[in-house]
Amino acid sequence: MVKKILSISAVVVLIGLLLALVGASYMKRSNKNVNQLIVRICRSNENGFLKKEAIEKTINATDTLLNSKVTGFREKAIEKKLSSNPFIDQVDCYIGLDGEVFVNVKERNPVVRVYEKNNKSYYMDENGIFFPTGNNYAPRMIIANGYFGNLRQKDYKNIYDSVYYKTPLFDMFKLVNYIRKDAFLNAQIGQVYYNSIGEWELVPELGDHIIKFGSLAGMEEKFENLRTFYQELSLHSGWNDYQIINLTFNNQIVCTKK
Repeated sequence: MVKKILSISAVVVLIGLLLALVGASYMKRSNKNVNQLIVRICRSNENGFLKKEAIEKTINATDTLLNSKVTGFREKAIEKKLSSNPFIDQVDCYIGLDGEVFVNVKERNPVVRVYEKNNKSYYMDENGIFFPTGNNYAPRMIIANGYFGNLRQKDYKNIYDSVYYKTPLFDMFKLVNYIRKDAFLNAQIGQVYYNSIGEWELVPELGDHIIKFGSLAGMEEKFENLRTFYQELSLHSGWNDYQIINLTFNNQIVCTKK
């Protein structure tokens, strides 16, 4: 019985010591000042829309962050402020053991640049989010234009919102996503165009011709036929022999030579 009491007492003392150490560590950390701001940008390319200096300036706009007490630091406030930046997809903020503030930012990854009929343009990212063009950076990617009208609505910022279903804008995003997930097509197709009769046309990077694609019905089969055609074409070096490659007919390609 005595041994049991001694064991329980030892455990209680040990827990007390641990709590005291944690409390001392917390008090020591609480008295620290924020001494460094470390911003890290995650993106697929070396260059991008976001500049580290601009993010730092946004975070520390009033010059009060550095040298302020760790106890007064609010991670969520910084995350909320940065989330309003249209070029930021995700943001994570936390404070280190020595008073450093770490801010990890994921930049939006654009997959298509859409031009409206007034020649104004915007990007769409891989998740279907609309966001504006930047003044200092213009990545190379698929261009989409044609008779869209001004379908984008400012109150609906995601292509998966119901207002965009059954619209050319939604079909365009579906078409572009299929192209970009195929290495060959992504390298070959530089532009998608929605013509005046409601059909799609593709403009290749290599070859002086237009690809009449029609509707998205049978899209996978059409692209498979196009791959086969290009494979045959590469054997004969005839990339510039054709004016039109027509995929709108069932299970066949009709070509118009120059």
